[in-house]
Amino acid sequence: MRRKISMFGILAAAATICVLPGALAATDTAPIVQNNCMKCHQNFGKMENVIAGNMSGKSMEANSIQMKINNRLEMIKFTPETKISNVPDMKSLKGGMAMRVHYEIKGSDRVAKKIVVKPKIKVPPEQLINVKELTELINMGPEKGAYTLVDSRPTPGYLKGHIPTAISIPFPKMKQMLEKLPEEKDRLVIFYCQGYR
Repeated sequence: MRRKISMFGILAAAATICVLPGALAATDTAPIVQNNCMKCHQNFGKMENVIAGNMSGKSMEANSIQMKINNRLEMIKFTPETKISNVPDMKSLKGGMAMRVHYEIKGSDRVAKKIVVKPKIKVPPEQLINVKELTELINMGPEKGAYTLVDSRPTPGYLKGHIPTAISIPFPKMKQMLEKLPEEKDRLVIFYCQGYR
């Protein structure tokens, strides 16, 4: 009899250990944000019920998406009422897409209320500069070349290394640092970052 009680106690403890972390995770409202997202979007850290990172998978049958956040997978369910931005519909979601999911807790599930996919940036071809043109300008220097080169990555990226003659104006701080941009409206201003979708 004593052995049965001990075995029952072990099984109950094991079940609690396995079930409890999932239940706690589903009731936690703190943001779950991929580290690289926080470099540009510090405001995500202040939001409740948000998961931000890259989608790693989707199941239309299970109405769920999986997101890889700092080497762990998070699952979020979606419903026909889930709003989606910057792509036409759920079927258009692809693995690797950067997104922010606003969710609510229903039972032990996170259920998406809104999915905001990082938008595609469309730059008109006439506003793009190629490597050869940029190299020629850099060789002339900002004064003779009449340009301002702006590194809009977060400051740590700039400090690790940047294109010669570039100044740092991180995108999240752009409004606060406008005075670093040239006053002359006809001066060429070139921005670069880590890339875009």
